[in-house]
Amino acid sequence: MNLPGFSCIRSACAAALLLCPAIAFTDSTFEDGPVGFDDGMELEKAPWVEGESEYPAWPGKLNKLIELNVSTAGLPYRVYIDPASLRVGDDRVVRYTVVMVSSSGVRNITYEGLHCGERTFRRMAYGVDGEWQAINNPAWQRISGVGINQYRKLLYEVYFCNTSNRYQNADELVRKLRSGIDPATTEY
Repeated sequence: MNLPGFSCIRSACAAALLLCPAIAFTDSTFEDGPVGFDDGMELEKAPWVEGESEYPAWPGKLNKLIELNVSTAGLPYRVYIDPASLRVGDDRVVRYTVVMVSSSGVRNITYEGLHCGERTFRRMAYGVDGEWQAINNPAWQRISGVGINQYRKLLYEVYFCNTSNRYQNADELVRKLRSGIDPATTEY
């Protein structure tokens, strides 16, 4: 038997019964975390932000620098790193001064950063007459390891960005640089 208005009351009661468990459940949901959270879910990472850095002191004499044992693709250059300039930032960028010396003694000096997490580098300044000249808005570039740039690949893969212990400090990196590698067993 259908009484007038009874179906409306029956619908309202059914809706109220459906809401009761949800209302009772909301108080306890926030104690353990959001409903539906899966421990296997990855949270969105904040975008990477490069840290600030100051230019290091001008590199000293060659006997104070560390020569890299790296092929320069037949070009008459020797590549050195200034250990006093080496910095490891909280932004996962290793910053360093590179001194490239030609067979005639001409020096090309750059201040660079190598981003271990992204396998990229960028030049921040050139050395001119004993002073740093900033490069405006230098772009991050992929490390290719081709030609004269092989030293960056060596720095990335052997010295600065060891994947088992990526976040080393500057002293550890200088020790690794001083230890050198055997070019007969490594292709760089």
